[in-house]
This record gives sequence, structure tokens and C-alpha cells, in this order.
Amino acid sequence: MDYIKKRADKFVSHYIAHQVDEHEKVISEAQSELYNINSPLDKITFLRMILEANDQKHLLVCTNKEECQTNHEHESIHYFLAKELDDLGIPINEDQFTREEQLTADTKLDQVLQELEKLKMGQQIIYDDLSAELQELKDFYILGKKKWYQLFLGKTAEMVIGGVISETVSKELINVMGKVGQKLIE
Repeated sequence: MDYIKKRADKFVSHYIAHQVDEHEKVISEAQSELYNINSPLDKITFLRMILEANDQKHLLVCTNKEECQTNHEHESIHYFLAKELDDLGIPINEDQFTREEQLTADTKLDQVLQELEKLKMGQQIIYDDLSAELQELKDFYILGKKKWYQLFLGKTAEMVIGGVISETVSKELINVMGKVGQKLIE
């Protein structure tokens, strides 16, 4: 997944970060990139990162959206990217994570892992399983806030039922992430 994120960052820095004069060229290059990506999950990640950068670049700061040619270019790019995501089964709505919300959730997940690191002595297998599950959650922000938090709760419950973690550990996980989760689904 890191490769796709780097690829998207490179695309953004080359086509979006500067003045966009020709949305057709950006769309054509995005289509070329998508053609070379096989995994639907990787395509979604790539598109979401470009979409977020495009929307933050101009759409949020434009003061004259009706007459601004640059705004027209970014709106055209947004339309294409949103359509591609919709074709992959990911409709764009207000439930999507922003980069800031992803970083907050990542920080909370890392905080949980640090706390568990202190407790792992003698329970390496449990720690490794839990660590892998929590790291995997970082790749699923594309699901949207509500579905992501439901996935988090489901993984936690599954680990308790499977005996991977105790009910006490699960309560701590939910306590730490619960504050973030409540903000996410509100």
C-alpha cells in the first residue's frame, strides 16, 4: 500500500499541486495510472488521495466559484475522480475520512500499540496478532467513518471471542478508540 501512496503523492505533486490549466490532461494521466494498477483497493487508495488533494488545492479556497476558470478545472477533475470511485463501489459523501481524521485515528491506534507493548512480556503471540489487526485497520479508511468504526468494533469482538485478547484489553481498546469513534460517526 505504501507504493500506491507514494505513487499518488508523486501524481499530486506533478499534476495537482501547481496551477491546473488543463483538466483533460490530468484526467488522461489519471486514467493511465489507473490502467496500470490492478488491485481495486489500490485504485481506491490512489483515487482518494488525488481527490483529497484536488479538493484541498482550490475548491475549498476559491471565492468566485462561478466565474473562476481554475475552479472549473478542479471541479472537472473532482467529477472524474468521484465517478471512478463510484464505479469501484465507493460513493463520495460526507462520511469519508479527511487526512486529519486519518492521522488522529492512526495516532490513537499507535497509542494503543504502545500501551500493549508495555504489557506484551510473556504474551508475544497475542501482541503480534493484535498489532497486525490494528495495523490492517489503517488501510481501511476508504470504507468511511461509520463502516470503519464498525469494522474496528467487529475486529475487537472477534479477538475477544477467539481468545486473542481479554475482555479487559478490549474495553481499553474501545475506550481509547471510542472517543475518536464517537466523533467519527456523529
